[in-house]
Amino acid sequence: MNVSLYPARRAIAALLLLLAGASPLAAQGVAPFDDPDERQEQLEPPLSLPEGLGATIRPNPQAPSVPRVNRIADVFVAIQSCWRPPSGSGYSGQEITLRMSFKRNGEVLGQPKITYYNPGTVQDQREPFTRSVREAFVRCTPLPVSESLGRAIAGRIFTFRFIDAQPM
Repeated sequence: MNVSLYPARRAIAALLLLLAGASPLAAQGVAPFDDPDERQEQLEPPLSLPEGLGATIRPNPQAPSVPRVNRIADVFVAIQSCWRPPSGSGYSGQEITLRMSFKRNGEVLGQPKITYYNPGTVQDQREPFTRSVREAFVRCTPLPVSESLGRAIAGRIFTFRFIDAQPM
């Protein structure tokens, strides 16, 4: 072996090892001396969207009718305008929370899920109250959604919290 080539071979071998060690980092677009906090931010998943949209629906006889649903907030106003609580109820403490989704055309997607129910204090008003909530969705759906809103709401989770809080 030629002794004069030994340092050159050693330098080439060191360079190849250095390049081989740096290549996984280079493939990921990371320089070997980047800030570790910055690298951790790159590895963290992006923030998730909220799980769903929700609103509280209270009896409102003056709730405006919504001829066309163009905004997400209008979905809740439309349902509120369709809800007619049973006569004789009021401040009974009844509450029901429903989770549901809509199709693009404003129809209810699947079965609404009751996630909370408070029967309240007036036992003879329980069945009429839950029936009135069911009838609100029968009366209002399919919602008259615009095409762009239909694309935005399709499959998204909506939470409707109905509270019996009208004066007797």
